[in-house]
Amino acid sequence: MTAEFFYWYLVPFLFLISFLIAYRINRVNLITGFLLSCSVISFALMFCIQAYYSESFVLRLIFVLIMLFALFLLTFGVYIVIVFLVLNTRTVLKRESRSLKHCLTLIFAAGLIVLVVASHFVDVAVFPAYARYFIYSAYGLLTYYFLHLTQFILSTILCNFFGPRGEQDYIIVLGCQIRDGKVTPALANRLDKAIEFYNKQKKKGMSPKLVLSGGKGHDEICSEAEAMRIYALEKGIPDEKILLETRSKSTKENMEFSKELIDIDSDGKPSKVTYATSNYHLFRADIFAKRAGFKVGGVGAKTAFYYLPNAVLREYAAYLYIHMKWNLAFGATSLLLGSILLYNIAERFT
Repeated sequence: MTAEFFYWYLVPFLFLISFLIAYRINRVNLITGFLLSCSVISFALMFCIQAYYSESFVLRLIFVLIMLFALFLLTFGVYIVIVFLVLNTRTVLKRESRSLKHCLTLIFAAGLIVLVVASHFVDVAVFPAYARYFIYSAYGLLTYYFLHLTQFILSTILCNFFGPRGEQDYIIVLGCQIRDGKVTPALANRLDKAIEFYNKQKKKGMSPKLVLSGGKGHDEICSEAEAMRIYALEKGIPDEKILLETRSKSTKENMEFSKELIDIDSDGKPSKVTYATSNYHLFRADIFAKRAGFKVGGVGAKTAFYYLPNAVLREYAAYLYIHMKWNLAFGATSLLLGSILLYNIAERFT
């Protein structure tokens, strides 16, 4: 029985081991999410195959239920997603300001609706053959990016599982938009997470410094760092344990300018540094942290569930922008080669 078990589940275990190795080497990588997905899917597939050929009524019943659920998702999944995104946008606009950045879920839902409607007209005779093949290639490209998005989400979740351990000399708090000179609930959550980590370090006899990082936006009356300083002082953080970085306008600059400030404060000596940000932002923050020269990961603050879908879509768009040239080249090449390939296949078999 043991030998048979390993025979069936050898590939899933290999994917799982590969995932653990990849995560150990570098958790800030979509490959880790991909390998974990392959492991879970292959485990599920092997279980379904075993259940199908099993003589156990319970296992066969589980197999039937899984197949029915999969069929349900394939048939109605896109419509469920559209309804969820529309309702989520309604909630976000009620609780947050009415702005374009809070409408990403609605824009995504509108895009899905267009795709669903367009899919019923692709084969209409009014479209010439080459146009249909181009549309089919576009669907393939969109499917790839949808799967890419799922791996991004999974990799972001993985970044939140294991925070920094041991002594840290500095804790960078990444800023975000403030209102009337005061921190927003989202920024307060980031500060609370950093202060929580600070207090844990303090109980161990360590004394890290908070690096509050965030410049002044065009519609803000003071820098984000200054607003964070007031909040941190109210929470009992000594002023001498606070460093202000007031120039940054982006996550990339948060990390780069904080690194410069830390190097000055530590006289260039090696320092252990972690950072606090929102849980949905941790993956992209890790990328820029590594580029700035930081080696340890960060800690993610909780975000209200209703805000997560919109925030994750915004993060994904920002992640694609980091690799914009590659994505544009990949998209254009895929559409061109995909159209040519489909056209040749159709010509050969018709």
